[in-house]
Amino acid sequence: MDLSLRNRLEKSALDHGFSIPLGESDGWLCFQGHAVTARLALTTDDTGRFFVGTSHRGVGRELSSELAPAPVAHEGFDCFIAPSSGDLFRIIGRIWALARSLPNEPLAEFERLLQEEPSSTEVERLRKERIGQNVFRSALMDYWEKSCAVTGVRNPTLLRASHIIPWAKCESDEERLNVHNGLLLVATLDAAFDAGLVSFDDGGNILISTKVSDGDQLASGILPTMRLTRLNDEIAKRLSWHRTNLFEG
Repeated sequence: MDLSLRNRLEKSALDHGFSIPLGESDGWLCFQGHAVTARLALTTDDTGRFFVGTSHRGVGRELSSELAPAPVAHEGFDCFIAPSSGDLFRIIGRIWALARSLPNEPLAEFERLLQEEPSSTEVERLRKERIGQNVFRSALMDYWEKSCAVTGVRNPTLLRASHIIPWAKCESDEERLNVHNGLLLVATLDAAFDAGLVSFDDGGNILISTKVSDGDQLASGILPTMRLTRLNDEIAKRLSWHRTNLFEG
């Protein structure tokens, strides 16, 4: 691998938090993230395509539904094709964000923050919920790439972290902080989803309650053509619970 290419790959890794170089192995440059439990592997072929690998199995599973697998893989890594340098930059950032948001990273952050100010009383319960909601929102911002899961709106002030199974209904903190139990939604959709006035089917298509009039749908921007930009089995399982227990169809 020539020096110019090596420098480009190293910069791409460094810019996204994979700042600990682990050297070259079988033609792949490997890196460790400084704040995530994931390693990154990068290489290229003679046609100019880049290949990106992640050691985080959860991240690999998520990306397998979004990216084409690389024709060659580094041992212990799930590897994918990045057709251009722009794609390479985006995918490395996606790996970093997923490694920070997938179970059980939000839970670990939540437990760490809880230990900072131990107390007992109702104040502690409220503090715990506040910390949990903040950690959950941060994780959803990473998972959904800082955009609404339906509309693509990217202004963070307009986005809300919506639990699919509500906080109070979850059986554990692990479930409360699981990014697969959340959708990042614009405020109007968040309010409707939380109230059971909208939900989503197994294909990610929006379901609108008959309690929302045509006029209110139009005025609020809730359209019957809306659908989730991404859906996997874990999210679909929780949406099934939402349709059964909350949605007022």
